[in-house]
Amino acid sequence: MMNLWSSDDINGSSSSPLLTMDSYQPSHTPSATTTATITAQDTLQSRLQALIDHPATVRGESWTYAIFWQYSVDFSGQPLLGWGDGYYRGEDKNTRKDKVENSNKILQDSAEQEHRKKVLRELKSLISGASPSEDSPVEEEVTDTEWFFLISMTRTFASGEDLPGQAHLSSNPIWAAGVDRLSTSPCHRAKQGSCFGLQTMVSIPVLNGVVELGSTELIFQSHDLMNKVRVSLSLAKSRDNAVKTHQVLK
Repeated sequence: MMNLWSSDDINGSSSSPLLTMDSYQPSHTPSATTTATITAQDTLQSRLQALIDHPATVRGESWTYAIFWQYSVDFSGQPLLGWGDGYYRGEDKNTRKDKVENSNKILQDSAEQEHRKKVLRELKSLISGASPSEDSPVEEEVTDTEWFFLISMTRTFASGEDLPGQAHLSSNPIWAAGVDRLSTSPCHRAKQGSCFGLQTMVSIPVLNGVVELGSTELIFQSHDLMNKVRVSLSLAKSRDNAVKTHQVLK
């Protein structure tokens, strides 16, 4: 297994919530007719991308990444959330310089950058099936937020653990906004996100998992966005399950 860390991790985790919205309920439940209209070309990653790229969805908000934490059970039968898929949009190049100067970011020296680039090459080789090569170019620096996204691929959460686990256990979204709120949170992932330059982290329970959104911008809670996330991802997972069932019966 690849060792993604070149320095000590931030310790600690907690089941204490940050900001939950117990009264939140989706205003629309996907119907079987709507689900049937989803084409086979729709993928989980494309829906994650649409959630944070489509102007009608984000309304000018700048989301850095979207992750789907997939629900499963471990060997002992305990519920678990693990990496299902993700989409990294990146930061606004016009504001990246200011954020590097003003945010509480991990010091990036040449050795750290080489380590990050090596891990990125290995991940790309796993996806492509080719052997990793030191000559494979990774021209741009791997930013703190990109690194946070990459190391998330190795994370798992028990039900009730950290931001994704809490959202899944309570079936309610958790919206944490503000550097102070993240950095002083008892939740390990919120603290870690703050160290890597995030200002907003959101965990939204959906069918078979949890969607996590992160941003280097301060973004206040939006019930409209949470509803769109729940509807879009519930439709996507329903379609995936329908395709798998068809393949088995076939």
